[in-house]
Amino acid sequence: MNQEFQQYRFARIEGQNITRARLEGQFRDAVPDLEELEKAIEQQLTMEPTCMPWRRSELEQTGCREGMRMAALEFYWAHRHGLRPTIVDDPFEEKN
Repeated sequence: MNQEFQQYRFARIEGQNITRARLEGQFRDAVPDLEELEKAIEQQLTMEPTCMPWRRSELEQTGCREGMRMAALEFYWAHRHGLRPTIVDDPFEEKN
């Protein structure tokens, strides 16, 4: 495996692990509702990747950002399905 790809890969894995741990810590007990989950994911996706200042090269910073995004989206999709029945009752129901 070439050295540059390995640096990128390690940075991506670190970004992914750190972001996953942040989200799991934030929702330690349970995910209360879809809106709160979406806000947390939005914050993670818009946040500057300051979690790894030791990753200085552009390639490593890119890996870190992509790992952070991947973890945030994986967390969202893993927990969204559990919340879906609470937000979608009857799609044909008229709202007054």
